[in-house]
Amino acid sequence: MLREDYEKLWDELNKAEKILLIGHRKPDGDALGAMCAMKIWLDGMGKEVKLACSDKPTRKYDFLPFIDEFNTKISPESHDLVIILDCGAHYMTDFHNVYPEILSFNNFDQKPFIVNIDHHASNDNFGHLNIVDQNSASATMILYDIFKYLDVFITPDMATCLIAGIYNDTGGFMHSNTSFEVYSVSAELLKNGAKVSGIIKSLFRTNTVSTLRLWGKVLEDAKISDQNYIYSVVTENDLKKTGSSDQISGAIDYLNMVPGVDFALLLQEERGHVKGSLRTRREDLDLSEIAKLYGGGGHPKAAGFSMKRNGV
Repeated sequence: MLREDYEKLWDELNKAEKILLIGHRKPDGDALGAMCAMKIWLDGMGKEVKLACSDKPTRKYDFLPFIDEFNTKISPESHDLVIILDCGAHYMTDFHNVYPEILSFNNFDQKPFIVNIDHHASNDNFGHLNIVDQNSASATMILYDIFKYLDVFITPDMATCLIAGIYNDTGGFMHSNTSFEVYSVSAELLKNGAKVSGIIKSLFRTNTVSTLRLWGKVLEDAKISDQNYIYSVVTENDLKKTGSSDQISGAIDYLNMVPGVDFALLLQEERGHVKGSLRTRREDLDLSEIAKLYGGGGHPKAAGFSMKRNGV
């Protein structure tokens, strides 16, 4: 079925002149890598391509091409085609609140045509065309498969973008989704000229003092519940005190290192909402099912949700 979807994508790309690429809020290496790789490809096809996320990418992704060209305001109706990448549900772009008539769930009368490319089990198939493979380790792995099927030449910059996404979503090849296929694709991308050392340094070996202060606060406040999960809470006041931006995503990986607990939970107060991140090392837990209880989703070992603060 995916191959038929790839053919349909190719047809839509050939018909379109103006294309908008959208990633999820607080974009990570997978969303940004997929978008930047796709922009290189589409630029080469002579398309007019714009990049958009509701939040600007952080400086840790400066190694990616076009990283300064991301827009936080969009006009989807002025494009022939919208491609949404790495969004586990329709609301993950955050643009659906501003453009409900364009980016709303299952509004199949909407224009322009929307393509949904994703790998999360929680994906609600919100596009006209849904290229969703929950068995894939990352959105960039799906994009690599698309490129190979369509016989797209992968440039060194494209290879760097793709392997950045793989490296991000496998936790530096340490998560359980690091399969033989992941290593095989990564090896091919290295052959194509991917620059890995800069990715490792930027994503896992670089942090600001303010971020380290915030992580310290997270670890200092960590507790193990009576239900045997470890948790910590970050308030907006904590962000102000540490002088940090809200880049706390790496902290939960340290919480998840504690032996014997079932899973790790990190709660963050954010603009009138509470964002929850979940991680586990257990094979018999599906955190996406827990996240669904609060309107979220994700993967069995890594999931998340967001809810209004007054609902807690």
